[in-house]
Order: sequence, then structure tokens, then C-alpha cells
Amino acid sequence: MSKSSVKISAGGLTAMLAIVSAGAASAASAQYTIQNSSGTTLTLDTASCTSGGTISPPFSVANGSTAYVTGSVSGNTTLCNIRYQNSSGGCQFQVQVFNSGGFASTNAYKGSSTCTKLNEGSTGSNSYSGSFRMQ
Repeated sequence: MSKSSVKISAGGLTAMLAIVSAGAASAASAQYTIQNSSGTTLTLDTASCTSGGTISPPFSVANGSTAYVTGSVSGNTTLCNIRYQNSSGGCQFQVQVFNSGGFASTNAYKGSSTCTKLNEGSTGSNSYSGSFRMQ
């Protein structure tokens, strides 16, 4: 882990800013692979992570395409949730990361979509991935 610090002074107040590399144990990441086999374009319904985490999936995923998405938080645990929909239904995809592992799950939240978890697993310290298909 590489770490550097910058000292910032303003008006008699001093703050320390620690800059830690991406591989540091103080950051968690939830990684997604989402395949669209639904026959139509998927559009994003909602996306969020707990604990102040951020995630920015693409607004749409064309039929036959795959989206790769990573959610991150500056702690060691988060639960990220992505929902995609089309004219016939929608799937919810979840990846939770915690310091000793994680889990991935999916379910249909409307209509007649088939939502499948293809695989899941740890991809390093505080990092977990899920691979999914919507059809």
C-alpha cells in the first residue's frame, strides 16, 4: 500500500489529507457484469450503494451487449443495488462487499423477466463481483 500525505494550512487551521492507493484495505468495491439477452434494450431504473458509496452504471444496455460496472465506498463494507428494465419487466442485481467476503444475488422485481446469477466471487481484499444475465 502506498500512502502519502499533504499538509494544508489556512487561517491558523491545519488539516492532514491522506492519499491512499486504490489497493488499500480502506476501500471496498462491488463489481458487476450484466449481460442483456432480453431481446430489447435495457434502461436503468435505479442504482445506489449504502454507506455513502457511489455507482454509475450505463443508462442503457443494448440487446446482446454486456455492461461492466463498479461501485465503491471509502470503507470496508457496502451493498450496491442496480435495477434495469425493459418493456416486459425488470431485474434487480445486488452485490454486497464486506471485509471477509461478500455475496451476489438477483431477482425479478416486475413483469416476466428471467434474472440469472451466472457466478460470483471475491476479487481481492474488500472486493467482490457478481456476473448476471437478464433475459
